[in-house]
Amino acid sequence: MIQPKPTVFSFLLSFLLVVNMVQAQNDTIKNTSTLWHQVEAFTSTKVVLPDDYDSSEAHTLVIALHGYGGTADSFLSLSKPFTDAGFIYAAPEAPYPYVRSNGKQGYEWFLYDISSYIMLERPASDMEKAAMRVTTEKQMKQVMRDLKESYNIGKIFFTGFSQGGIITYLTGIHHHDKIDGMIIFSSVVDEDWLGSDNIQDGKGVRTLIIQGEKDELVPIKFAEAGRDLLIENGYDVTYKKFDGKHTVPMHLMDFVVDWISKE
Repeated sequence: MIQPKPTVFSFLLSFLLVVNMVQAQNDTIKNTSTLWHQVEAFTSTKVVLPDDYDSSEAHTLVIALHGYGGTADSFLSLSKPFTDAGFIYAAPEAPYPYVRSNGKQGYEWFLYDISSYIMLERPASDMEKAAMRVTTEKQMKQVMRDLKESYNIGKIFFTGFSQGGIITYLTGIHHHDKIDGMIIFSSVVDEDWLGSDNIQDGKGVRTLIIQGEKDELVPIKFAEAGRDLLIENGYDVTYKKFDGKHTVPMHLMDFVVDWISKE
C-alpha cells in the first residue's frame, strides 16, 4: 500500500496539538496539599572492628553520622583513630537519597525544605521536624539494637558532623538511657526540634563540641548557642575550637579518643 505524503496542513495540525497539550499541562492546579507517609526501609551500617577485637570482651562503640549529602563509605575515613584505640566504629547510612551537585549519590538524615534551604536562619518546617523524629527515634534505635546483637558492646558514643551532628544531639537527648556520650562536629541544636523530649532528660550524657572558627556553613555563633543551651540545662560540656572551616579536624582525633576514654 502506498502511504500518502504528509501535507503542510497535517504538520500544522500536529504542531497545534502539541502546543495545546503543553498549555494544558502548564495550567495552574488549585486546592492542592501534600501528605507525608512514613514507610519502612532498609538502611546499611558499615562496621570496622579493631585489630584486637575479642568477642568475649565488651568494646566501646562509636556510631558516626556523616553530613548532609555524604555517605557511610565516605565517613569510614574517620575510623582508624577509634579502632586503633580498641573501639568498634560504625557508620550508618542516612535514609533519604540526595543527588549531589557532581551527580553522585549522597544521603541526608532528614528532608530539607529545599525552597528555604538554610534552616539555621529560620524555624524548621513541620516536614523537617517530623523526619528528624523518625530518624532519631526509629533508625537510631534500630541501629543500636542491631549492633548490640552482632557485637560485644560496652559504652556507646555517638558522633556526628553537620546535619549528622543534629541527629547526634537529638539521639543523645532522646535515647539518653542508652548512650554514654556524644561528640558534635560543626553543628547545632534547637529546643524546638526535640518533639516531646525534655532537654534536661539528656543531661547525664557527656558532650564534646568541636567547632571551626572559620566555618561559613555553620557559623560559630550557632555552635556556641547549642553549647550554651546544653550548659544551661545541666550538661557536662567540653567545648573546643580549631582554626578551620566546615570540616572534621583529623588533627584533633587523639583529643577525641582521650575524651571518650575518660571515666
